[in-house]
Amino acid sequence: MKKTPAQRRSEILSRLRQGLISSPADLAKLFDVSVMTIHRDLKQLDEEGHLSKQHGGAIISSHAFLSPALEKRVQANADAKIAIAHFVVNNLIDKEKDSLAIDSGSTTLALVNALPDTPMTVMVNSWCALRVLAEHQQTRLYALGGRLNRNMMASEGTVACDMLSQCHFTKAFIGTDGIDLKAGFSTTDTANAQLTRLMAQQSDEVYILADASKFYQRAFASIMNFDGITGIVTEKGVSDDFRQVFKQHHIQLFEV
Repeated sequence: MKKTPAQRRSEILSRLRQGLISSPADLAKLFDVSVMTIHRDLKQLDEEGHLSKQHGGAIISSHAFLSPALEKRVQANADAKIAIAHFVVNNLIDKEKDSLAIDSGSTTLALVNALPDTPMTVMVNSWCALRVLAEHQQTRLYALGGRLNRNMMASEGTVACDMLSQCHFTKAFIGTDGIDLKAGFSTTDTANAQLTRLMAQQSDEVYILADASKFYQRAFASIMNFDGITGIVTEKGVSDDFRQVFKQHHIQLFEV
């Protein structure tokens, strides 16, 4: 019995994590599908940030640091996250001059995967983002140290905050687990919330990246309210309630 496309892609990723590097032809034979089908699988996995291609058709994982929890989040609403990321790169970033602070999370990881290799400055606390950007030759890359959050595979805590407080950014790109009309933006972890707040404080402009599933949700730890947010990049279909709140706080709404 042939596997579904989702099952097939999951097994391809599993082979990569085991260090098994295969050509598209080998994978086509293994799964009893055409080479073109495998190329489509690889293209989708590449766009979702799970892998990259080598010369000669072999493939390797570009996210060796993905935890099971983060991997699940990366796969959820992947198309929306990729669309958000490409909009940001094409419309909100000066690829030559910007200095960016990029929060950990699945949507911000999609942004990292979409960033071009240009001479901008980028600081991350995500180990997955660090792994991706380490491949760049021109990007000036900085990584926050500190305590490791194993679920997010990201640095946080006092050490990370101390480092971050000594830096200044033109723009911060922040993820969120919830957007609530009364509570504002929230996440599941207090230490992550503290670091994210500081990223916003140290930046001239602050953008929230969130797919539609985050609206009308409230997580455990508050990040910030609507004050001081420059813009929100999300999917089309934002409700009138949120549109009114964003307008009241002079927040630009970008629907992609």
